[in-house]
Amino acid sequence: MKKSSIMLFGVLVSFVLLSLFGCGSNIQHIPSTVTTIDQNKVFNASFDKVWAATLQALSDEGTLKIIDKSAGIIVTEPKTVDSKELSVVSTTFLGKTYKNSYTLNVKEVATGKTDVKINVKLQAVQVGFFAREEKLDNVENYLREKLFEKISVNLRA
Repeated sequence: MKKSSIMLFGVLVSFVLLSLFGCGSNIQHIPSTVTTIDQNKVFNASFDKVWAATLQALSDEGTLKIIDKSAGIIVTEPKTVDSKELSVVSTTFLGKTYKNSYTLNVKEVATGKTDVKINVKLQAVQVGFFAREEKLDNVENYLREKLFEKISVNLRA
């Protein structure tokens, strides 16, 4: 009898801890109903100006993995979404830390008009090492909108 009581107590404690910490993630601040943002946006500026504004916008978005101006491609390394890390306790109890990376294609579509396409890749990391790609439209739209806004601000400066 005593052995089963101890097992039951252990199961209850585990359940309570998972309930408290297991559903945590670093993207809870992102609204679940973000407006759909098109992957492409055309800016009324030359390729060189948009390229520079895009690189500047990406300067705090992690390490740049590929920069190929002649092909118009920029790829970033994965970085924690909005630099919001979970606590060790939350991560230990199956919380998810989301990381994102970008692949951008920049191309001139007409004189003084440059198209930027932003592809967002999300990765969920659990228990510190298990990572898998996830598709969350609201997070991708949020990140895309934020990056397009940074590019726009840089072009106005």
